[in-house]
Amino acid sequence: MNLVRYVLPVCIAALPCSAQVEKVAMKTTGISCGICAGVSEIYFHRLQGVDKVKISRSHESILLTYKPGARFDTEAIRKVLEPLKVGVVQFQVGVRGEMHQDGAKRILAAGPDRFTLLDAIDSPDVPAGVPVRIEGILYDRHAPMEIKVLTVQAIR
Repeated sequence: MNLVRYVLPVCIAALPCSAQVEKVAMKTTGISCGICAGVSEIYFHRLQGVDKVKISRSHESILLTYKPGARFDTEAIRKVLEPLKVGVVQFQVGVRGEMHQDGAKRILAAGPDRFTLLDAIDSPDVPAGVPVRIEGILYDRHAPMEIKVLTVQAIR
């Protein structure tokens, strides 16, 4: 009984830490060069929180997966690619978090990161106050960043 009393609060406190950006896929321009791909892979591995890096030169795409508790930083990603003259055309993210209303805005809280969910006619409904996993297109030039939701799945 004492074990439950001490372990349960620790487990409950750990739940919000599981909310975060899990992965980001990027459509790029200029990553088809072998040297650019190799150098960027080295620098992506040096970014705090990045777990795995996959680069497809033929598709000019990059996939980053993050360690638990990592913070998502598009500016750091762009800084890795900028000196190599590689541009990001589009970010697509996989995010675990919880949506809540802030006035007329829908905000996705994902660990330390916050995103505004865009209203689009073809986007699925995101339930409020329920842990969800969202796949979506990220627009990082706004504060907070914006996500056009492609898929949503409740996490049990």
